[in-house]
Amino acid sequence: MGRSNLITLLFQNMDNLSVLHAVSNLLIAFLCVIIIYAVYFFTSKDVKPTAAFAKTLLIVNLSTCLVIMLVGSNLSLSLGMVGALSVIRFRAAVKDSRDAAFVFYAIAAGMTAALGVYALSFIGTLFIGAAVIIFSLVRIGSRTYIFTLKTSEKAVRGEVEEEIRKTTGKRYSIIAISSKHNKENTGSLIETVYEIGLRTGAESLCERLLEKEGVESVNALLREDA
Repeated sequence: MGRSNLITLLFQNMDNLSVLHAVSNLLIAFLCVIIIYAVYFFTSKDVKPTAAFAKTLLIVNLSTCLVIMLVGSNLSLSLGMVGALSVIRFRAAVKDSRDAAFVFYAIAAGMTAALGVYALSFIGTLFIGAAVIIFSLVRIGSRTYIFTLKTSEKAVRGEVEEEIRKTTGKRYSIIAISSKHNKENTGSLIETVYEIGLRTGAESLCERLLEKEGVESVNALLREDA
């Protein structure tokens, strides 16, 4: 394919797209991504949102809008774009599936804005945002914590697990046990790591476990946001 034919192929869909229309599409996409990041910020209670992720959402949103405007209804060009974009690889791992979902959220808003369906773009963005906020306010399921307990006696573990059962039912498991020599006492210091599912009350459980005789220390780590 010659250079002139390629240029013609790239810009044949721009005849029906004025500069004002393109700017309007980008502006609507920009307004939608502001709403998306506001939802992300409001629902991120455990992790402070970063400015880098806000920029990522903005770039993905506006870039998708530009690509969709360029492709239009040209099937051959759209297939070429898919092949070109398939070579992109992200070097940084996504730490949370929720972040990946918000990236897809921004892509969808950019696509609908590029197609000029402004009502659908706004209504869809607001509806999904409202659903995410509602689900963040209503705690569904339990959250997984990693509890690390250091005890001075093996007999203490039975009391500890009885307290955990009273609080959580059977939503716990032992994932690691190690024994170290306790220099202060004649016995050994046993470190047990539990995986515990809790709806609420992680702090109060730590306090109750620490009150048990023979428990030296209790540490709790939130593994993931449920």
